Amino acid sequence: MPFPYQLTPLADKSELLKQYKGKKKSELPTPSFIVNQKTASENCGNMLRNARAIKAKFRAHVKTHKTLEGALLQLGEGEFSTDRLVVSTLMELWNLLPLVEQGLVSDILLSLPVVESRLDELKDLVTKYPQLKLRLMVDNYRQLEILTKYTEKTGLAYKWSVFVKVNMGTNRAGLTKSDPELEEMIKQLATSQSQISKYISLYGFYCHAGHAYGSRSSDQARSYLIDEISNGNEACKKAKEINQSLELVVSFGSTPTAHSSSLSEAVLKEIESIGELHGELELHAGNYPFCDLQQVGTGCVSPNGVSCRILADVVSSYPDRGSKLPGEQLINAGVIAMSRESGPIPGYGQITSPSGYGDWIIGRLSQEHGILVPSSEDCKLFPLSTRVEIIPQHSCITAASYPWYFVFDSDDDDATVTDIWVPFRGW
Repeated sequence: MPFPYQLTPLADKSELLKQYKGKKKSELPTPSFIVNQKTASENCGNMLRNARAIKAKFRAHVKTHKTLEGALLQLGEGEFSTDRLVVSTLMELWNLLPLVEQGLVSDILLSLPVVESRLDELKDLVTKYPQLKLRLMVDNYRQLEILTKYTEKTGLAYKWSVFVKVNMGTNRAGLTKSDPELEEMIKQLATSQSQISKYISLYGFYCHAGHAYGSRSSDQARSYLIDEISNGNEACKKAKEINQSLELVVSFGSTPTAHSSSLSEAVLKEIESIGELHGELELHAGNYPFCDLQQVGTGCVSPNGVSCRILADVVSSYPDRGSKLPGEQLINAGVIAMSRESGPIPGYGQITSPSGYGDWIIGRLSQEHGILVPSSEDCKLFPLSTRVEIIPQHSCITAASYPWYFVFDSDDDDATVTDIWVPFRGW
């Protein structure tokens, strides 16, 4: 039986380029997702330099853009580069394998905890790509049993490599450092004579402070970064007390905490205060190539650092409607073009262009409709058919709504499409 990635069609990039390459923003259909490749590339380069400055390896998460082109920017080149990736879906993993074949990527982590129903697909993958260092995520003792029994049953001559997910307080996934189940998992993985350790090797501990999105400054995000390292290091210490020969990794980061690593001198001092490190440090992040309003809200990113926008058209006006003058307006970008994410900056998206009309946000949404509402006292109505550019609240979810992205090399009005990226949508 074929796997889902074999049955999920992607848009034809070559045909898209024939149709749209060289077109201006004013000539594109709306709603559209657009990317300033220059800004995205700068964001990626800065993150690689940040990791180097704090003496950490870097693992790039592709979940936001889900593209080959975006992954290449994240990998970097020369002195500031990595060969480690994180994916959220098997669809992403299969479509990134050309980078493994080219020798650009050697190590990929599948970031969700083990899913029993997809193990046949993982077996097929590791059999076809023995050169790939595949890492799996676990946060439950039962997952170790599932992997062990599956490997025994199929006779697969392969030893799974796992990160154990540590819950930093976001309560999305993972085990807290004081959880007895974490202690038991460490014991079974670190004890060389255990049945589980015959089929599974402990690679390290993965910490993600998702609540760092509530940060309001780089200094505050930095405190969460140090918590991530401290928690992962403590777990490594427990494992090495059982088996000193283990070589482990402390993988830490979310986009806000990763951005705070730019404060490298302060970060290095705080890492030193933790004491002995029991694993190799590895920084990870995913949203940073694009960024969004949520990242601007953390105080770690400026609007100029957001490389993506949504193009939409003003299709109707409602003077005097709403609580503020000059009223409200309708655009052709609703929930499934924007997402219904909220954040510290009001609205579901913020209008950045054209200028001269005051500050407008998307105040309400339905499926295909976005309602613009004024957020300053000097607003003027946009003429109908005005094309607006919008920073989304959460680019990861917004990008997932689009079958392709129009790529430019600047934000200028007369810039033209230089490339089109086709994301690996699906599971």
